[in-house]
Amino acid sequence: MSALAGPAWSPEQLVYQVDLSTEMLRAGVHAVDGREWSDPTTKRRTWWPRRRTVDSGIPRPRVADVHPDGIAGWMTGGYSRERYPAVVVGSPHVGALHLAAALGAPWLPAGFRLSVTCSPAESRRPQPALRQGRAIAAHLLDTEPDIAVYQRCDPIGQHPAGSATLDFYVKWTALPGQLRRFLTERLAPGGTVVLIRDCRGWPATQPDDGYRFQVGTVGSGLSWPDYCRQLRRLGDDGGAEWAAGDDSWTVPAPDGGDVDAEQGIHPGLLSDLRRWSGDHGRRLRIVAITDSAALSAAVADVYRSWLRSAGKTGNRLVIGCGMLLDPWQVIRAGMVPYWCPHPLHIDVDALEYWLAGSEPYRSIDLLVGPPGRLSPKLVPRDRLSALPRFATERGVLDPTCRRNYPLGVVDARHVHRVLAEQPYDSPPPPPLSTTAAIEGLDRLARYGRLLVT
Repeated sequence: MSALAGPAWSPEQLVYQVDLSTEMLRAGVHAVDGREWSDPTTKRRTWWPRRRTVDSGIPRPRVADVHPDGIAGWMTGGYSRERYPAVVVGSPHVGALHLAAALGAPWLPAGFRLSVTCSPAESRRPQPALRQGRAIAAHLLDTEPDIAVYQRCDPIGQHPAGSATLDFYVKWTALPGQLRRFLTERLAPGGTVVLIRDCRGWPATQPDDGYRFQVGTVGSGLSWPDYCRQLRRLGDDGGAEWAAGDDSWTVPAPDGGDVDAEQGIHPGLLSDLRRWSGDHGRRLRIVAITDSAALSAAVADVYRSWLRSAGKTGNRLVIGCGMLLDPWQVIRAGMVPYWCPHPLHIDVDALEYWLAGSEPYRSIDLLVGPPGRLSPKLVPRDRLSALPRFATERGVLDPTCRRNYPLGVVDARHVHRVLAEQPYDSPPPPPLSTTAAIEGLDRLARYGRLLVT
């Protein structure tokens, strides 16, 4: 694959900047290293400023600049303290980020997303996406032996206003050298690695060793058969091409056997972490989920107990949806965080059940990132407006989010501005202990679809 003229691109230019994992990494560095626990007013340093504010990919020749171990070094390089009591690694879930912030621990992904520009036909239609993506995946696998490449083609969920891209999720199949060094040198003696493992599966096919291709995503809110039916209707809209026998919309037959989709943990990384933790008596705890709501509810309840043990009320709830997140501001304000991945009926159902079964919150602030598309799976605006009514005194759906839902745009920094206006609750509590966090999550596994080992 030929390279473009000029210097190689840096990791922050190569990774997909508006992916949930990269947004969490940015927020994690700011939350853990950007301020001191004793002084909530300390200014946060800038490690990785936002450059791209809309969906975009990298030019295809720039794939030659991608070196996975170098990207791992860049990820760990954002954290500057000499020692950490714990490190949270794994699947992207904002509840895990809030947990890491409470522990005073780094959050690190188990891979990264790479998006490569292409034509609309290549991005939307499974067969062209597979043909083009296979060559890119082969190049990535040639450069690094300890990775697997998952390509996701999502014609239904693709943002219509975004640029067309081929989307790859590069997963570590073993601890990359830079991450191994970080854990060995920077984890305090007796510290714990907490691995968050999203075990939700999605049908996929494996054209080559180390390369998997999937059409659709578990985050769509659709079952696999429903997704395929909607995709068939999307293809039918092409009219003559589909009727003439064009196979570009055909979904490759899944081969089964996957225990995770593109956001899951590769079994090889889990095995290597177990070997690493056993070498010198290090501690590894695994939090496995098959429902994101279970982890969100458990983390919220752990936060409430943590805040109350420090003499705070724990009666102010902030609900974030999508990529509107700022864990540092949540801790500064002494709030309890709950995260919804999407404003889908299934996610809001789970949130309502949790709210109904919890001790009431005095105040509730709801911030919803507009999905930028229409779907019957998305909840209507009126239902979102009803959620803050669970509060006993004050409940607010942020007006900017409400006004822009569902097709508008809300700046990711908006959540910072909103939470910065919340009253301070100083001093912040002392860091949550890893033991209390794990015991709390294990106790709250009653929510189901959550397992702590």
